[in-house]
Amino acid sequence: MPENPPPSATTLTARLTNVFVSPSDVFDEVKAGPPTNANWIAPLVITMIVQIIFVMVIFSQPAVLQTIKDAKDKKAEEIQQMVAKGKMTQQQADSAREWADRLTTPTLLRVFGILGTVIGNSLDLFLTAGVLWLVGRSAFHAHFDYMKGVEVAGLALMITVLGAIIHMLLIVIYGNMSMTASPALLLNHFDQTNKVHLILAALNVFTLWYVAILSVGLARLSGTSFFKAAALLYSLWAILTLGPIWLFAGK
Repeated sequence: MPENPPPSATTLTARLTNVFVSPSDVFDEVKAGPPTNANWIAPLVITMIVQIIFVMVIFSQPAVLQTIKDAKDKKAEEIQQMVAKGKMTQQQADSAREWADRLTTPTLLRVFGILGTVIGNSLDLFLTAGVLWLVGRSAFHAHFDYMKGVEVAGLALMITVLGAIIHMLLIVIYGNMSMTASPALLLNHFDQTNKVHLILAALNVFTLWYVAILSVGLARLSGTSFFKAAALLYSLWAILTLGPIWLFAGK
């Protein structure tokens, strides 16, 4: 008998649910088992379905549509000020306003949202897997197939599925698309132009949980400790997410 026998195979349903409670066991099975496309295809399809529902619900909320209209009206005022200063002709301003009206109808917002969901989630999956693969090879000198990283990133998507459902409910309750399961819920008034408020909203519990699950997967594939993997992935997340907010968003 081998000293460390490979973990017994589980069903796809079990892997999709166990990633919430025992991700180490799930990723040990991924590492030891043969390539299994269902490990990333099924979560990706589930994510797309949930995100499409998210888009349809959110862009049917009067409060959300009013927020978009207010932002459009504010932009129209800025354009009109440019006309007054001679930086733009009235014809150009009217054309810009007309295009803004066409592109921000509820129907088009839903269409663009669904297209963004299908394309964006697919790109995010493979880019995340690429990060896991590159970090594993460069930082931990591990050798695992890129598609193993795709399987890990795919199974971790189940955390974002739950996060999307909670996010949708919070938007419906608060009427604010920036409201997440984060310290932003403790604010009396959320200001979308305040960078501190935006950073608090970015500290989404489900996002942090998702990065933690990715860290478990990276640790298992690379044969390193969870803490080393988490230190690198959380650092990358902070640089790529919090950094741009602090430098460019809000005031």
